[in-house]
Amino acid sequence: MVFKNIIWDWNGTIIDDAWVFVDIMNNVLQKNELPPTTLEHYRQNFCFPIQDYWRGLGFKFTSESFDNLNQSFILEYQQKMFLPKPHKGLLLFLKNLKKNKKQQFILSASEQKLLNKSVEHYNLGGFFNGVYGVDNLNALGKKEVGLALCKKHNLKIKETVLIGDTEYDKDMAEEIGCEVVLVSHGHINHQRLLKTKKRVVSSLKGLQNILNPFNQ
Repeated sequence: MVFKNIIWDWNGTIIDDAWVFVDIMNNVLQKNELPPTTLEHYRQNFCFPIQDYWRGLGFKFTSESFDNLNQSFILEYQQKMFLPKPHKGLLLFLKNLKKNKKQQFILSASEQKLLNKSVEHYNLGGFFNGVYGVDNLNALGKKEVGLALCKKHNLKIKETVLIGDTEYDKDMAEEIGCEVVLVSHGHINHQRLLKTKKRVVSSLKGLQNILNPFNQ
């Protein structure tokens, strides 16, 4: 299958940042006198909606108190969001996809302004035809933004693939109607992603074998 349109997730898929989320969460857990978590536990249990993940760590909250907790998390995230690096080989990969006339987009559950700052910081904006985040700090609304993206750019769904690192990305691709490839170098481990019955690769090299940016 020759894909002309590639929709990229951001956190975990392009940026190797799962460890940052764990580091921040452990600070929030400590402040609330709850036991720490690990990267292994995070990659096995992180999920959307994010409130479910927080509950699994022992937090008890109302909608209002969760917003306060999440705000604390986001404030620390803003201080550390530029510590991680893009996954190894990502820059060359994006260059070759663009060279081969692929349309590329970012679609993220990150808040739009934070996402824009991240893309600008890593100097990756030139590779993408559009950068799309959500309008809130609770990671809600990614599916709706994805549908709007496809409509705005008049994408042919059969020529479109979504690349992400969570089951949520699989669900969203099904909502859009496009193909999906999941990478397990991000926020969810390989074993969990295999349960989606979708194509799963462990690295950009595996992704390259599917997209064949050098030959199309």
